[in-house]
Amino acid sequence: MTNKKHIVVVGGGISGLAAAHRVLAIARERSALIELTLLEKSARLGGIIETRKHGAATMELGPDSLFTEKPWGLDLCQRMGLEPELIRTQPSSRRSAIWLNNKLHPVPKGFYLLAPSRFLPFAFSSLLSVRGKIRALIEPWVRANPSAEDESLASFVRRRLGQEMLERMAQPMVSGIYCADPEKLSLQATFPRFLQLEKEHGSILRGLMFKNQATPAENLASGPRYSLFVSFKDGMETLIKKLEAQMPVDSIRLGTETFSIERADRKWRLQHSQGEILADGVILAIPAYVAGALLAKVAPDLAQGLNSIPYHSSATVNLLYKNNDLKRPLMGAGFVVPAIAGKCLIGCSFSSNKYAGRALPGYTLLRVFL
Repeated sequence: MTNKKHIVVVGGGISGLAAAHRVLAIARERSALIELTLLEKSARLGGIIETRKHGAATMELGPDSLFTEKPWGLDLCQRMGLEPELIRTQPSSRRSAIWLNNKLHPVPKGFYLLAPSRFLPFAFSSLLSVRGKIRALIEPWVRANPSAEDESLASFVRRRLGQEMLERMAQPMVSGIYCADPEKLSLQATFPRFLQLEKEHGSILRGLMFKNQATPAENLASGPRYSLFVSFKDGMETLIKKLEAQMPVDSIRLGTETFSIERADRKWRLQHSQGEILADGVILAIPAYVAGALLAKVAPDLAQGLNSIPYHSSATVNLLYKNNDLKRPLMGAGFVVPAIAGKCLIGCSFSSNKYAGRALPGYTLLRVFL
């Protein structure tokens, strides 16, 4: 009689592959016997992470970076020996802009996602009115929130820095990262550092400006802290291929869609497009609404919660130009567009400025987000 457990992962995107990698690591640590199966309905692994080589360019169809301030992705790369493949953003391009009133406005030096860390660049910025700047700069005298409860990111910025700061600067910066409405984003889940600054210093401006939270070099950057973003020399799919290579032989079943999950004594029975499978444990690494449909009968309360999670569509368009066709060189890493502008354009990343090797010499690669 064997104690081997059969674990099934549904979904072959980065979440499913990372979960499978973790299951295998725990099994090795505990000298446990397991059989692992990963079911993916498409013909490839990686989900929205996909890199395409096209002529003079290396194009990302999905995300182009890992954010190292949230350390788990980088930790996964280190454990898999991928550190030599990582590249950082080019120092000369660690600036960004905001498109407003048919013009690109440079984000003031030292501005960090939601708030400024330097006084003079912010005071002379063309992005806010005089009234908007004054409202933001009186933030050190705004009473800290005594409640321990979480609040939306929009509520936090509006409370501490004002509505104009939210609409013209914080919202487009956040949307450029999360592609989501800040009214519905948890501050604790997205930018807990700002909550911590309020708790420790009573003010995020005091915390950023006077406690030297950023290094002098970082104070010259603007917008996202681009030094905290890393990618791979050959694109983000490097991570997917490495995870796939470490999966057990014959454990991956592509083109296999899961239709239902039900209890079968002490196991789980999964019906899929190639038949059925019994498992001791199941990990669902799929969109919430897909998981909700699978769990409707076996866990209706959980399914209802999953189905309540909102999703928004977006598209990424890669554009490749010869430098001679551009009227002027593109400076910085890109720009974002506030929702108040009423455009379908969320932002544009200057990919060949941001990371070395994304386009051959003489070409410029852009990524537009809609």
